[in-house]
Amino acid sequence: MHPISLLQGALVTALKGDAALVAVVGADGVFDAAPKGRPAPYVVIARHDVIQRDGDGTPGQEHRLLLHCWGDQPSRKRALDMAERVVEVAMAFVASAITVTHREHMRTETVIDKDTGLARAAVGLRFLSEEI
Repeated sequence: MHPISLLQGALVTALKGDAALVAVVGADGVFDAAPKGRPAPYVVIARHDVIQRDGDGTPGQEHRLLLHCWGDQPSRKRALDMAERVVEVAMAFVASAITVTHREHMRTETVIDKDTGLARAAVGLRFLSEEI
């Protein structure tokens, strides 16, 4: 299985299992692909890039993820509350099929979407991984 699928699957599972995040977005509010027609609030992995970073005979990868936290209000507060949970879960989740050797929250950006009027927080994460 591809390293993107291994890491992303573990992260989505962990996010779906976080009671505080589920309390905001609902049981079906975390996606690894953009939902069509689903009203906010929800969290989606908007982008996941991987660069091969092999070392000392061990295949390794650098993952860069961008998650969008769509709030259901024009206030940034809801989107930022969601982003905070995403970062907390991302810094602690366990991936059984891939070893995560480094975790980093790179940035959080917010915007009020001009088309919907709703707030969105974009969370940039970086992971280093090795295959088991």
